[in-house]
Amino acid sequence: MQSIFDLRDDKFFLDGLPPDYRGLILNGAISTFAQNPSGLIVFQNFQRSDFAIQLSIYKFFHLVRSILRPTIFPFGAILALKNNFKSTMSEMGTFNLKEGQFSFLHYGYENILVEFKGGKEYHFLEITYSPEMLSQTLAYFPSLFEQYQKAAISSSASLLSSQQTISEKALKIVHDLVHSGYSTAVNEEYFEDKVRDYLLVLMADTSKTEETRVHLGTEEKDLLHKLIERMKLYPHGKFPISKLAREMGMNTMTFKLVFKQEYHKGIFEFHLDQRMKEGCRLLKESDLNVKTIARIVGYDRTTSFITKFREYFGYPPSQVQKKK
Repeated sequence: MQSIFDLRDDKFFLDGLPPDYRGLILNGAISTFAQNPSGLIVFQNFQRSDFAIQLSIYKFFHLVRSILRPTIFPFGAILALKNNFKSTMSEMGTFNLKEGQFSFLHYGYENILVEFKGGKEYHFLEITYSPEMLSQTLAYFPSLFEQYQKAAISSSASLLSSQQTISEKALKIVHDLVHSGYSTAVNEEYFEDKVRDYLLVLMADTSKTEETRVHLGTEEKDLLHKLIERMKLYPHGKFPISKLAREMGMNTMTFKLVFKQEYHKGIFEFHLDQRMKEGCRLLKESDLNVKTIARIVGYDRTTSFITKFREYFGYPPSQVQKKK
């Protein structure tokens, strides 16, 4: 990312690395640095048509807040190699990464406001991908495809995976990237293989260790709310997951993930809640018999309703006391 720092001192960037630089080196990258009484900034950029790697180092002697501009590609993984990363994006709110953590982001067209504390040195590795390269890897993760696809048509930034500690396998790839000793020509092929492997490993680690959080827009939230109200109003109704997913414009896997994400339980469990609560209310507040109530809440067989009621509440319908 290019940076605009609101420093009290004048700054300017020079080509190459600082004369006394002893830090990590991204072989074959275009390097620039700025050094003045406020501190040091070093950028190492390796960019090709389908991916970009940026190794960034910041060291300041007083608190600095900076604006980081969007990357050349809209999707990427950012890794905090040294010290904790605290930033803010208008659509996403506060975003923090601890040292050794990574996350996938959709940058959209937003600037990022970052805070750097004085007296600390920060190292970040940011690898961004073209839509073509990203889609090739997403083919192995169909549960993630729709989430990334929706983010791609949005101008807003979004967090595509929560903060996660990088695995040893992914860290080994990072080590290989910053310790490459190949010639420039060979290095281009080497880096392409490594960034593909890195993307694959991070996605695999993310998908198997956590539930992916799906970002919902206002229209999708309204649709989901209306669906929930319908399930509450008609507890006797039939709500096939495939049909509900089509109403939401999602595949069934994404819809189930979204539902559990928003309501902390599965669709079947939620529907069962509504049926049991309505059955209990009718038992307390009406003079209807159990057979009629069972049908009202969607059970063709009274015995099925009685069994589910006992499992849910811990006692049979016959023990429900009427309200006077």
